[in-house]
Amino acid sequence: MNSIKLFPRKARVGALLLWGITSSVCLGQRQATITVDAQKPGAKVSPTLHGIFFEEISHGGEGGLYGELIQNRGFEEVRIPKGTTLQNGFLVPNPAPHYNLPNGQASDWKMPWTLKSDWPAWSGQTSGGATVTLALTQEEPLNEATPNSLKITVSGLEKAGQASLVNEGFWGIKVDQGKTYKLNFYARAEKKYKGPLTVSLQSEDGKTLASHIFKNPLKAGDWQKLSCDLVAKASDPKAKFVINFGSAGTVFLDFVSLFPAETYKNRENGLRPDLAQYLADLKPSFIRWPGGCFVEGITVESAPNWKESLGPVEKRPGTFSPWGYWSSDGLGYHEFLQFCEDTGADAMYVFNAGVACEFRSGTFLPDAQLPAVIADVLDAIEYAVGPADSKWGKVRAANGHPAPFPLKYVEVGNEQHGPWYANRFNLFYDAIKAKYPDLKVIASMGIADVNRHTLDGMKKLDIADEHAYKSAYWAMNNYDHFDKYKRGDWELYVGEYATNAGVGSGNMLAALNDAVYILAMERNGDLVTMSSYAPLLVNTNDVDWPVNLINFNNSQSFARISYYAIQMLNQHRADQNLATTVQVQPAQVTKPAFAGGIGLSTWDTQTEYKDLQVIQKGKVVYSSNFEKAEDEWEKVRGTWGVKEGAMGQTAEGAQLFAMLKDKSYDTYTLKLKARKLDGLNAFIIPFAIKDGGKTQMRAHIGSYWNQYAVFEQVTEGTQVANLSSSTKLPEKIETGKWYDIRLEVGLDKVDCYLNDKLLMSYTIPDMFFSISGVDEKTGDIIVKVVNGSPETYQTNINLKGVTDLSPEGEAVILSAESYQAENSFESPQKYVPQTSKLAKVAPSFEMGVKPYSISVFRLKTKK
Repeated sequence: MNSIKLFPRKARVGALLLWGITSSVCLGQRQATITVDAQKPGAKVSPTLHGIFFEEISHGGEGGLYGELIQNRGFEEVRIPKGTTLQNGFLVPNPAPHYNLPNGQASDWKMPWTLKSDWPAWSGQTSGGATVTLALTQEEPLNEATPNSLKITVSGLEKAGQASLVNEGFWGIKVDQGKTYKLNFYARAEKKYKGPLTVSLQSEDGKTLASHIFKNPLKAGDWQKLSCDLVAKASDPKAKFVINFGSAGTVFLDFVSLFPAETYKNRENGLRPDLAQYLADLKPSFIRWPGGCFVEGITVESAPNWKESLGPVEKRPGTFSPWGYWSSDGLGYHEFLQFCEDTGADAMYVFNAGVACEFRSGTFLPDAQLPAVIADVLDAIEYAVGPADSKWGKVRAANGHPAPFPLKYVEVGNEQHGPWYANRFNLFYDAIKAKYPDLKVIASMGIADVNRHTLDGMKKLDIADEHAYKSAYWAMNNYDHFDKYKRGDWELYVGEYATNAGVGSGNMLAALNDAVYILAMERNGDLVTMSSYAPLLVNTNDVDWPVNLINFNNSQSFARISYYAIQMLNQHRADQNLATTVQVQPAQVTKPAFAGGIGLSTWDTQTEYKDLQVIQKGKVVYSSNFEKAEDEWEKVRGTWGVKEGAMGQTAEGAQLFAMLKDKSYDTYTLKLKARKLDGLNAFIIPFAIKDGGKTQMRAHIGSYWNQYAVFEQVTEGTQVANLSSSTKLPEKIETGKWYDIRLEVGLDKVDCYLNDKLLMSYTIPDMFFSISGVDEKTGDIIVKVVNGSPETYQTNINLKGVTDLSPEGEAVILSAESYQAENSFESPQKYVPQTSKLAKVAPSFEMGVKPYSISVFRLKTKK
């Protein structure tokens, strides 16, 4: 444990709530004191703390990081994944036991099959009476691994007509004037076809941007590889690729590939430069690949196979991503290892442990088949680090890399957990360590914190992988999360983390929470040695996850504020924590924090409410009369009706909601009666409603299947984040029983009573966090501060035990004007860190810490 303490402790139990108002406290400046004791070192900060995690999700690779511009280049994307059948528009796993269900029970999971064409992303285009008939065929395949090819039959082609095949790319192809695009494809023809073939890049409105003519007729029956460079004479961000057929007849095509000549590090089969550079600029200590759920597959048969991702790209059969599309595996095992080397990162290879995703089919290989799986894993390790004269080292050398790759970590599966997984983990651990004792072997802990249920069954592990997707304010409410961990003879890797609820698709509020979480990891460097944000990349045309670090489409990209927060905190990572205390002057509350409307709500529950009153200064200012004044309430979602004096909601569904029209209150008492009729949860009482209900607070009594009570925040109408820790109900809410509910809404505090007994409270806290450490190379004292409030904090920094302090320092500040601020395609770098000089640095000096800011202050010594 480190020696850092935070004061006042009481101020760390909640989160600041802003409903579009400037402040709930006095405007202007608050006072804070940060004391750093350089003579009291804390835990070392892990030099490997920040890495990156790549997974094929939301077309992050295929149509993203991987540089290929043609979608469905091998005409293989209509294949049904192994271990499944297509039934009534759904992929259905073949019946088999689920690894985590009792009595050999099979999962009932299925996935919609959304493809409407046998050749996705391709279409025929004709004019002048010509016709183009397309058909998928497996006759005379280019190779057995990718048996499909496209048969194109052209007829009725006159001199004035045209017959073409068009590929739309990944929601368009970005073409830049003067740039070169490398085309390779395979073709064969029947005798009737006389040619030629004209290939081109065309703008969205049909203008030719670049073209090339293959004049010689194709040889009948034989596949030929055709290649050319296309140099663009104009630009278009939404271009398309076109093959024009010069005569009637039949042509077969396979593996149509188009790459920009400029890729990251100019590697063949390379990566999109802007996206790869974002990743390289994070200076990751490691890269985790290939997942994530992608590792597990939707069935055990369809999981990725590293060996099939090696060698000629046209012979790679690809992998079906659990996120609903095919990856060509162009970004395969070798390319992953090469990218690690190119960025100076260690490689973390995550392999399938013989089990599919728990939340999909959950099918698995029996223990008797594990020796083959273990042997395959050892082969993968040998490919990466084995001698060039070993079996798989020879294959690596033949692929152009005789020297070993920087593989340092292997992880056994993804998000598996429990005794069954622990026993399986032990087998892999022993086999890997016997042959590669220096590799670190990582164990999954499921999708939550480290848990004894899994850990106790493991004989030995090097690193535990905890996943932490949290809602807004969780990091601030649980700043001591890692302080509480019992240490063991293993390290902690937070393999997936993000503030991804209550923050829209990502905003400054998310970045502030992510930064606080990173501060907590840094100061617990004796435990937390590695972390990686997730998901990393999202093509905004195919969003699978609510919040992602880097957004892109076919022609643009931007990194969210959280990206720059991670980058700056990594760039200014100390080597050793120093004892740090934070003291904040209490706020002078002058403006009610919870002003707004009131409402009624349910979640998967049928509920009645009656006898509602709003009381201010002892006087009833509103009293419900549902039978005579039902129209006072706007029924936003759900089926609301009045019966025997009560307003009831009788529909199924989430966040069903009604609000009192045209009323707003600040400090008051809200009283009402509530009765559960049916369903899973119980009562939800919204208050502080603004923006027509899009923004609100609410007391949720009987949340999580009628077990807890919690204060929640709603933004953008339906996004929910917990504001308080959940309180266990004394007993579950009974069906058919009337309960008295009372909310005492004060200036900065809300108390919730159930049957006149205090159930839970919420108080607006300070949101000011700081840690410090020393850079052992430079002697710099590094002070990191997160100010999540809307006010400037006039901050006194006291340095104890620091000698030879330079009067000049450096400030790196990432700030915004509101919680809602975020970068965008239109303004990709609107919010990035700004660096400035600090003057008059002394053992005790003052400075202002901006609202909504993440700051790094480097205080230099004369070392």
